[in-house]
Amino acid sequence: MTTNFNFTRFTNLLKLDIAENWKNSLFGLLGIYAAFLIPMLGWLWNPSAYSFHQFCNNMLGVVFLVTSFFFIFYASRIMICMNSKEKRISYLLLPATMFEKFLSRFVIVTVFLSIQVFVALLALELSRYLLQPLFRLPAEFSQSMLAEMAEMMTFAGRASVNNECVYYNTTLMQLLGFIFLLWNHSLFVLGGSRWYKHTFLKTLGVIIAVNLIGGVIFARLVETGMMERFFRWMNNNFEETPATTNGLMTAGCLIFASLTIFNWWLSYWLFTRSQVIRRKWLGV
Repeated sequence: MTTNFNFTRFTNLLKLDIAENWKNSLFGLLGIYAAFLIPMLGWLWNPSAYSFHQFCNNMLGVVFLVTSFFFIFYASRIMICMNSKEKRISYLLLPATMFEKFLSRFVIVTVFLSIQVFVALLALELSRYLLQPLFRLPAEFSQSMLAEMAEMMTFAGRASVNNECVYYNTTLMQLLGFIFLLWNHSLFVLGGSRWYKHTFLKTLGVIIAVNLIGGVIFARLVETGMMERFFRWMNNNFEETPATTNGLMTAGCLIFASLTIFNWWLSYWLFTRSQVIRRKWLGV
């Protein structure tokens, strides 16, 4: 078998993965839909307390939180197909390259999950229209919820510095937020490539532990006055202008994008060294 990437072989592998896990995909779709639907029903129960704009703003927060959770949860399950000896033998012996196998699993926990979220949102919008007569909603609720939520995400960006509004590049701000979420996703992809069982809890535990250690170090830096000297240096060398804000966001995008790519590479590196008999490291 050639070691070069073959698109036909990759698509066949992807179809096989989807066909073998269609029940899990269906349950995942229903879970996403239910997580969207339950809060919406709660707010529709008392529509007089909310305007349509407030309702959509609340739902936008729900969609963001639910989608973020499912993305990192699915990322931690990227190698769920290798959580037993029998599954590892079956998956490693498939007639495809290691890159094609890893890419197939990566597409499942990213692109395929994005499709599930989109379908769940369409079902949510349809459910709202069907249930609208039962709740006696005001006329303004006949508008499209998804269109209103999409419009809310295109607000004009501005930051407050010393009680003054400093406008920044909206697209750059949204890009930074997206890359930061992608970096979080890559951490769970890395955890899923290292552990095949209880991956979400193990990865979350490591992240919490690192954050606690980082918090202690940060508190120590504050006590020594290092952070105060750093902020004083920033104020002396950089003006509080939109250019400074955009520059800091650009630097943040580059840093988190680099860390994301590194996590993806490390995840693939771990996968290429997969063995049927897994050797434990630090007892896990």
